Amino acid sequence: MGQTDTESSHEGKAKAFAWARVSTEEQAKRGLSIPQQLKEIHEYASQRGIEIVEEFEEAASAFNRRGKRPEFDHMIEKAKKAPEISAIIVHDMSRFSRDSVLGRGLFRDLRESGINVLSVNDPDFDPDTEAGVYTEAFTFAKNEAYSRTLSMHVKKGCRANIRTRDPETGWCYKNGGMPMWGYKLEHVQTGVGKGGMPVYKGIWLLDDTIVSGKPLHEWVRHCLVELASKGASIVQLRDFCNENGIPCRRDKIWNSTSWKDLLYDFNLLKFAGYGIWNVRGPGTRRKPISEWEIVENAHPAIITNDEALRIIKVRQELRNKYGGPPKGRARKSNYLLTGGIAVCNRCGKNLVGHKDYYVCGSEPYRGGKGCGPGVYVPQMLLDGQVIEDIQGILAKLADPEGFTRKVNDELRLLWERHSGYDPDASRHISEIDRKIAHLRKLLEDGLDDVEYVNSRLLELRTEREGLSESLTKPGQPLQVDVHKALEWRNDLPRVLDQAKPEQKKEYIQPWVDRITLFPDNRELEIHYRVPAEMTNQPVMNKGDTVSPLPGFYLS
Repeated sequence: MGQTDTESSHEGKAKAFAWARVSTEEQAKRGLSIPQQLKEIHEYASQRGIEIVEEFEEAASAFNRRGKRPEFDHMIEKAKKAPEISAIIVHDMSRFSRDSVLGRGLFRDLRESGINVLSVNDPDFDPDTEAGVYTEAFTFAKNEAYSRTLSMHVKKGCRANIRTRDPETGWCYKNGGMPMWGYKLEHVQTGVGKGGMPVYKGIWLLDDTIVSGKPLHEWVRHCLVELASKGASIVQLRDFCNENGIPCRRDKIWNSTSWKDLLYDFNLLKFAGYGIWNVRGPGTRRKPISEWEIVENAHPAIITNDEALRIIKVRQELRNKYGGPPKGRARKSNYLLTGGIAVCNRCGKNLVGHKDYYVCGSEPYRGGKGCGPGVYVPQMLLDGQVIEDIQGILAKLADPEGFTRKVNDELRLLWERHSGYDPDASRHISEIDRKIAHLRKLLEDGLDDVEYVNSRLLELRTEREGLSESLTKPGQPLQVDVHKALEWRNDLPRVLDQAKPEQKKEYIQPWVDRITLFPDNRELEIHYRVPAEMTNQPVMNKGDTVSPLPGFYLS
C-alpha cells in the first residue's frame, strides 16, 4: 500500500482526495484540528509526488454507522466514479474509521476499485502480504479499542458529573446541551486547569426573564399544571403559548412537535427537579429505565413530583382514548409532491400533506403563526395537474427518436446487470494483473512464504478468468422501436394508477423542478425540468404555469 503502488498505477502525478475529521472540540485543542490535519496531509502528498485534487472534511464520530457521515459517503462515491483518483489520504486511520469490521470492509472495497487509503501517521502496508494482513487487522482493531475505551471513560465522567453538586448552590452539574424550557444555563468556576486557565461547569437555574408580565418559569408551571394536567391537547398548549407571546426554546413560534417533546415522561421529571441522563441510545432508541442515570433535586423544580406523574397519567389516558400512530411501522406518505419540492412564497416553509390537501407547514404545525391564513390546495387537483403536465411534455418532446434511445439505454443497462456483462471488467482485470505482478516480485525478492503466494495467485487467476468471461456480451438486449416507446409514453396515467405511492413519487419528482404557492393570490407556479438528452433543444425548463386553480380555500 506504499508510495510505489500508488504512483505506478497512473502516468505522471498520482491524484488523491484529502479527508479530515474531528468528533469533538477537545480534539481541536490537542492539535488534531481539521486545518492541522489537512496541512500535514498536503505535506505528506507533496513529499511523495501526489496531487491533492479535492479536500473533504466532517465533524462526526468515525464510529458512526453509514448514513450518519454524509460528507464521508459523498467522498467515497465520488472517488469510485473518478478513474483518475488512486488514493484517499488521511491524517491517521482513526480519521477514516474506528469500526474495525466496517472500516476493513470499506478499505478493501476501495482497493478493489483501484483506490488506496494512505495514512500520514500509520505505517504503510500491503494487505496482499502476510505482514500486511496482520498490520491491517492490528491498525483497525487498535482504533476501535481506543474508541470504545474513550467512550467508556466519557460515559463514566458524565455519570459522575451529574451526581456532583456545586458546593455553593447545591445543584448538580450538567453534561452540556440546551437547558429545559423555563431554565437558564449558568457557568460556575470549579477550579483551574492546565496553563492556569479557569475550569467552568454548568448548572440550571430558573429562567426569570419577564414575559407578558411574569417570569418565564411561572408560565411553564401554568402550562403544565393548569393546562396539561387537566387534559389540554398539544395543539391547545401550542396555541396558548403563541397567543400569549411566550417564546419557544429554539424559536419564537411554537409548533406541535416542540410541545410533544416537552411532555415525554423523562422531560416532565426534569421539570420536577430530577437530573436524567443516558435516556437515548443509537438511532434515538430509548434505553430501559434501568440504564438511565437519575438524580433527585438536581436543579430547582418547576412542578412537584406528584404533578409530573399526574400529567404522565393524563397523557396516557388521552392516547388510549384517541389512539396514536401504529408502532413499529413507518408510515408512507401518499402525497407525491412533498419533501421540499413545493414551498410557500410567503414564509419559505415547505408545503406538507394534511387531510388530503397541500398546505404551508406553518398551518398544521404552528397554527398559522409565522405565515398567515393557510391556503389548502386539494391533493387530487395538484397531483392531477402535475401528471397531466408531464404527459403533455412527453407528448410534445421534439425528438421521439431521442426518447426511444433513452428507453433502450435503460433496457440495455438492465440487461447488462442481469446477464453478467461487466463494462468495468477490463479495469478490474488490470488491477488483478498488478497484484499478480506484485506477488511475483515478492517471490523474486526472496519471500519465504511460497505457499501463501501460490494460494493467493490461484485466487487471483480464478477471479481474472471470471472477469474475462464477463467481457463477452451474451446475445443482445431487448430493444423497442419508436412506436412502442411512444405507446408507453402516452399510457402514463394508467401506469401511475397501478403504482405504489413511493413508486409514483420516484417517477414524478425528477420531472418537477419546484412548485411555489402564492397564498395571497391563491396561485401556484410550477416549474418542470426535462433531461437535455430527451429533446433536441439544449435545455428545456418549460411547462411553467401560473394559474389560479379552483378548489383552494382559506383556513
